[in-house]
Amino acid sequence: MSNVLWGVVCLDHYTATDQLLPGCGILHNAYHLQQLGAAPLLVTRLGSDDSAVIEQFLSRHHIAVHPDHLLTQGACARIEVAVDASGAARVFDFTPGVWADYRLTPAQELCLAAAQHLHIVLTAPVIGEFRRLCAQNALSHPLVSADFLALYDFNAVSFAEAVHCVDVAFVGWQGALEAPLLQELVSAAQAAGALGIFTLGERGVLVCEPGCAPRLDHIEAVSVAGSTNGCGDAFISYFLAEYWRSRDLALALEQGKYGGALATTWRYALPDEAYGRASGD
Repeated sequence: MSNVLWGVVCLDHYTATDQLLPGCGILHNAYHLQQLGAAPLLVTRLGSDDSAVIEQFLSRHHIAVHPDHLLTQGACARIEVAVDASGAARVFDFTPGVWADYRLTPAQELCLAAAQHLHIVLTAPVIGEFRRLCAQNALSHPLVSADFLALYDFNAVSFAEAVHCVDVAFVGWQGALEAPLLQELVSAAQAAGALGIFTLGERGVLVCEPGCAPRLDHIEAVSVAGSTNGCGDAFISYFLAEYWRSRDLALALEQGKYGGALATTWRYALPDEAYGRASGD
């Protein structure tokens, strides 16, 4: 399989509306990449107790999923999502469910290792297995990209270790541009020879290309008609769809910015029609 995605699929509980929807970053990536013609294969795990809504989503959008140990007895992972009046989203209270003691199967390991392109969302349940594969040099064949999110599970030291195993590192940076930690992260990406993409919201994108000085790529600010939840996932998906195809960084950045801006128009992480519902439902 050329394009493989690996990470936690969960149920997003939107606290304001009490909606329970298929979610988590790797599922959002899978949706966008499927819509963009990249035909990804998703490696994940679901809990048989409450997986029906996710399975229906995957089937509706013809998203291929690795079948090995896909369903495990227990509950799916779950996360709370709060969106304030301005559209700013906050995620919290992650419950791992069947991911609590996660291990890859041999067949899944082979799938990851054989991919041409592999994208990983590095949430806590995945990190241990990711480090194990890196130590075994098992991911040397694919072009590996990783979403480090907002560094919820990383500090400067652990990021520096992990970034040596990836070719493209995405970080959602929420702090100041002058923060010492950001400078440490940039230095770590440069030392590893990785392409570092630090998304800064309306401030733009800090691009750290191997062998080049970091540069700030500005974006055109947009008003948030829906919410900011899913903007980072859309940016990454649209970026990867182009970068996998052409390796044209400038064009991939433009596509990423387009996807991120588009996501601000949706009230949930994906457009309403992705969930099989009309807007306003």
